Amino acid sequence: MATRILLAVIFVGVPAIAEQVRSGNPRAVEIHIAPDGNDANPGTAASPFATLQRARDATRRRKRAGGMTGPVEIILRQGTYHIEETLVLEPEDSGTREMPITWRAALDDTVVLSGGRKITGVWRNGDGNTWYVDVPETRGWKENRDEPETYAPRPAGPWHFRQLFVNEQRAIRARFPNADAKNPFLYASGGSLAHVELPEGQVKAGWQDQPDAQINIVAAWRFFNQWNDVAGVDAGDSILHLGERERHGKIIPGNWFWIEGVRSELDQPGEWYLAPGEGRLYYVAEEGQNPNGMEIIAPCLNRIVYLKGDVEAGTQVEHVYFKGLAFRHTTFTLGHIEARVHTDAAVMLENASNCHVEGCHFENIGGYALWLHLDSQKNVVRGNTVLNSGGGGVLMTGSRLSYMDDTKVYTPGKAAAEVAPILNEVTHNTVKHCGKLRYYGGGVHMDSRPASMAMMPGNYIAHNHFQDLSRNGIFAFRNQGGSVVEYNHIHDCMQTTIDGACIHFATMNRLNAPNYIVNNYLHDIWGFEQMPDGKPKRKLANGVFLDWDTSNTTVKHNYIYNAGGQPVKTIWQNWGLSVADNHSANERIEPPFLDEAGPEGTATHGIRPADLRRTGRVLHYTDRDFVTLEGDWQPVTIDGASGLFRFRFLKARPDASAKATFRLPIDEPGSYLVCLCYKPLAGNASNTRLKVTHAEGEDNRKWDLRQGNEHGFAAEVGTYRFDPKQPALVTVSNEGADGFVVADSVAFVKTQER
Repeated sequence: MATRILLAVIFVGVPAIAEQVRSGNPRAVEIHIAPDGNDANPGTAASPFATLQRARDATRRRKRAGGMTGPVEIILRQGTYHIEETLVLEPEDSGTREMPITWRAALDDTVVLSGGRKITGVWRNGDGNTWYVDVPETRGWKENRDEPETYAPRPAGPWHFRQLFVNEQRAIRARFPNADAKNPFLYASGGSLAHVELPEGQVKAGWQDQPDAQINIVAAWRFFNQWNDVAGVDAGDSILHLGERERHGKIIPGNWFWIEGVRSELDQPGEWYLAPGEGRLYYVAEEGQNPNGMEIIAPCLNRIVYLKGDVEAGTQVEHVYFKGLAFRHTTFTLGHIEARVHTDAAVMLENASNCHVEGCHFENIGGYALWLHLDSQKNVVRGNTVLNSGGGGVLMTGSRLSYMDDTKVYTPGKAAAEVAPILNEVTHNTVKHCGKLRYYGGGVHMDSRPASMAMMPGNYIAHNHFQDLSRNGIFAFRNQGGSVVEYNHIHDCMQTTIDGACIHFATMNRLNAPNYIVNNYLHDIWGFEQMPDGKPKRKLANGVFLDWDTSNTTVKHNYIYNAGGQPVKTIWQNWGLSVADNHSANERIEPPFLDEAGPEGTATHGIRPADLRRTGRVLHYTDRDFVTLEGDWQPVTIDGASGLFRFRFLKARPDASAKATFRLPIDEPGSYLVCLCYKPLAGNASNTRLKVTHAEGEDNRKWDLRQGNEHGFAAEVGTYRFDPKQPALVTVSNEGADGFVVADSVAFVKTQER
């Protein structure tokens, strides 16, 4: 029988009298907020505050005055709070392990934090079932198609929105083809990054000169979507010209999309259109329906709560808990720098550790529910529900969002480049009906982390239920390692794209800390490629997918059925895989651990991510603390596979003198495997001088840089004994070389941990 992992769940007591403290037994300080409160009040149960910011500021003052003698509970009373400004919590708003600061709903109360505003004007009937209402706050908005839209704590300028929620249902922005059409897509006949070509006669002149029209297109390789502004319409040649933002993938024949935000396509009940020039909102109601009797809300805020540490200053937000709150109605933005990573979220933790989000509800939001960014560790995300999100459940990111290079920097800075979220627990959550706006999402998405972290621990993802998702259930990308994924129930995913899985790891590193994917129940994995005849094809939708040389991963005891691809798929030259005792079928099968798969389960294999680190590191030529460059090295950039990324490295001509010395930071004596990472090319030297300085002497040899892994992953040099007290060096030089010599990366890992 597997042992159990005890998850850290904190329950803070609720005292009967606010701020009462008993000697030797500190009880929670209570601060109260209510929709009908007043920020001039003292914040007691009898006289509550009105806003989250006022409660935050009161807590700050108490801390500065030395008044924290126990936990603090900020208690929100029954009702909906229409949040006008993001609640930003900084390091000074932290609690401690003994005295956490908890933001929670009052017992038995339903508390909604809405990033939206109610449409409060009087709706008038215009033509047939089309109604309109004046929304003067939107008048005069103009789109800037040249710049990405970004988060702001309090949006400035005229109000604008691209989502509308009618009685808590996501309404349809005026579009073509209609959402309920037999085939609700258009299909490109060709194009480029800057335009879409359609068959003759399919582009309408009425689409011209719309103030905010976009196409939602699954571009290029069909594994992501992008929102492109419609910058121009050529009906005669059947061409749509696209704005500069989100040109992630080339438009090729067969890419499917629809166009929305077009007034002339407001033609069906349930559709709406915002005319910013008029400051007027239009809505087509069902027969006999009157929108004056409906609750209609449009989003305003992109982020409701932001825990904001400072990675460059080395400060964090810690021991802040959120319990029993509902988050709704957030925006989504255009102009993301990477199609795979969409950076909209209702709650963001940046450089935040030991924080909890428990028992919360996220619904009708524009992006992810939660986003953990940079050095965010040991956070607990437990027992939450996410429904109908524009993105997915939980996103984790480092500073760089590129595919396999170091471009697309979201957060600049030296410290930012060296960290990513680890040791977080995402358990017992339910995520359903997500990816409504951004398809490359899922229940949990762990994106790129720096190569220097590849051998460090990962995250714990267990006992979640992920259902009806646009793409993957759980995703781990570049340099991810040390994660445990167990007892999750994931199904009906891969609804909008192809080439993914219920559990999809693409770690692009052969030396990462070990991952475990065990005892998961995975089924109905669709992988729909839309077709012009209206009959989508299923393809490349797997149960478990170990992509891009994903290595050092155990895949066992998973039950998988009805996959549109393979039950377990591995591609390319993976190292150190253990794939065994998985069960698959075309028809329904049930695992013996059915009751344990999902939020009601408690079983565990007792494998802790904290124990999965490896001893070693990957050193890049830019790590100047460990790399010395001598002579004439020139930077080089070449395209990687399918143009998805670019290789960036240094090269030296054979007629120039050049040497690169990598100093290995050895902390423990022992035997280590040494590897080189580089892109093999025909013009490289076949006789590169390579010297490894180790505890027992030197190994001098010639290395063929024309051979190696085509994607630049690790190539074994040899095993050597190193000692912290003796030099540990890898030196590459071009002395006598018959071609270009490359300096890219050197990796080393303790062999007993391999």
